[in-house]
Amino acid sequence: MSDVQKSSGNKYFLKWVAAIRRGAELLSLPVMLMMVFSPYASAVPLSLQSAEVIALRQNPGLGALTQKIAELRHQAVAVAQLPDPHLALGVVNAPLNSFSMNQQQMSMLSMGLSQTFPSFGKLGLEGQQAGVEAQAAADTLRGQSAELVLLLRRAWLQALYAEDAVATVRHQEQLQAESVQAALALYRSAQGSQADVLRAQLARDSLANDISKLQAERASDLAQIAQILDLPEPPSIEKQWPNLPPPPTLAQAEARLSGQPLLRAAQAQTRAAQMGVQVAKTGYWPEVTVSVGYGQDFYPGSPNWLSAGVNLSLPIFPGDRQDQDVAAARAKALQAQYRYDDQHLALTQQARATLARYEAVKAQLERTDQRLLPTARNAFSATLAAYSAGRAELNAVLRTQKEVLDYALTRLQYRRDLALSAAELDFLTTQGATQP
Repeated sequence: MSDVQKSSGNKYFLKWVAAIRRGAELLSLPVMLMMVFSPYASAVPLSLQSAEVIALRQNPGLGALTQKIAELRHQAVAVAQLPDPHLALGVVNAPLNSFSMNQQQMSMLSMGLSQTFPSFGKLGLEGQQAGVEAQAAADTLRGQSAELVLLLRRAWLQALYAEDAVATVRHQEQLQAESVQAALALYRSAQGSQADVLRAQLARDSLANDISKLQAERASDLAQIAQILDLPEPPSIEKQWPNLPPPPTLAQAEARLSGQPLLRAAQAQTRAAQMGVQVAKTGYWPEVTVSVGYGQDFYPGSPNWLSAGVNLSLPIFPGDRQDQDVAAARAKALQAQYRYDDQHLALTQQARATLARYEAVKAQLERTDQRLLPTARNAFSATLAAYSAGRAELNAVLRTQKEVLDYALTRLQYRRDLALSAAELDFLTTQGATQP
């Protein structure tokens, strides 16, 4: 039992003790035992469905995107507000010989307040633009969540393939052992050669290298699963192949692409860039600053003073500033539109290719199950029987044995590739949430 499990168990035990000390309701013995020893049940094999839940909850990359959405939503509120007013405090015309404020009529203390108003409509447009960018980030989060699930499913299916491939190779070792026994029987009866025995043993023993390679691949896949789930060590996973949702038709897949979260994010980025053009156009209008000031005059008999004014920016030379800003915003909007179009075409091509691959692999798997693998096994059995009777060569036995292994592993590859294609189609047809 790992230190993590022990510390987790101690944590649950302390929680139970704390509840008793606070005067909590008396718990039954089974419930208390479940509270204390539940962390030690983590050795139970993990299902793919549970792993997906853990990945979406614990993956740090998704957590960072969640905070990015919160950042953009706060910014959408902030950018739509007026800039802070300015408060001015000053001393006007203080005499340097005495610093007396009642020596001259021109000396006074002043206080002023000013407020700048951006170009008409600019704040509202910037707030809407930031809100659309927050929506794009939310769709990006949904899309990357779907990508993470796809990555987890790929590693999961690869690990299951490696597990079943090891079992298949071990079964092949049993078949090879039959060949060794047949070669030994012929050798002992002086009908076979020692070379045949050695070749049969070599074919059997070389399968250990294939097992070691498959075990290393499975360990690598489990390590990737642990990374996706943010776990300190590789988990124990269920050996049952998952039931993934059946793929849609090509027409259904293409119709659903418009709701794919990553494509919706690209579309939202296009809308935000188009709003950026409207924001840039507000630069043709002046910014207005309204100011008011009060002056306290300390010279005997002099009045106090009130001043007010309006300042305006003068965009009278737009060629090198406003025109360029608008042109740059338009270029950015076109760039975003081209990226959306390119991504839409890429997803459409990917959906068509994946669906075609799914149909092809499905037919290959059915053909291998129904005809190729049974025929290869029958051929091996017949060839081994013929060799035992002295009517066939050992080369034919070894060749048919290898064909049985190749078809068995190919069948597992087809099963894995069929599930991978279904997982990819499920990702491509993922639908984003309705935008508010």
